Amino acid sequence: MSTVAFICAAKLISHINYIEPTRTKMETLMYNGEIVRRDIEQIYKGLYLEAVCCFEHFLEDLFIGLLTGRFKHPSPSVVPRVTFKSSKVARDIVLGGHNYVDWLPYNHTKQRANAFFRNGLPFTLLEPRDKQIIEQICHIRNAIAHQSNHAKKQFDDKVIGDIPIPPRDRTPAAFLRSKFRIAPVQSRYENLIIEMAGIAIKLCRL
Repeated sequence: MSTVAFICAAKLISHINYIEPTRTKMETLMYNGEIVRRDIEQIYKGLYLEAVCCFEHFLEDLFIGLLTGRFKHPSPSVVPRVTFKSSKVARDIVLGGHNYVDWLPYNHTKQRANAFFRNGLPFTLLEPRDKQIIEQICHIRNAIAHQSNHAKKQFDDKVIGDIPIPPRDRTPAAFLRSKFRIAPVQSRYENLIIEMAGIAIKLCRL
């Protein structure tokens, strides 16, 4: 029996909420002087990578769920070109026999969507701003995970750009922890996580 697609986004949001207390606890320890800046920046990197990994899993879960009928999208325009009775068979076909494929950068998801869904819906209807946010999310992820000169340059050019932030906040971890807004206080990490959840909801409701 199919379930509304939003349950897929709800799983992502639930996990994001699950790991959030770790961040707030570490901020408290930092405020009390029990850990140093290096410690908390390592936490931010780890939590961010986990969140992005969960977002990729969300994309795959929604994709496969729609193909198998496990999830039903509220829009009648979302029509699979082919359907599968088995999630395992669907994964084998979509993933080409591999255990894992990249769903980010988002262009990978769009290309698969065009092959398996009529007009690529719902994965092709994100607004330009959403795509820019996902691109920024990927650049930060790559700068943390790969630490190559290319990834660092992409982070500097595409994420930092001309944002007026002090030199000490121009590393991926420090950038995530830096203030996005003052009232209410919100870090860039928190803002990106909220944006990630919002994009997931859009994909399940478009």
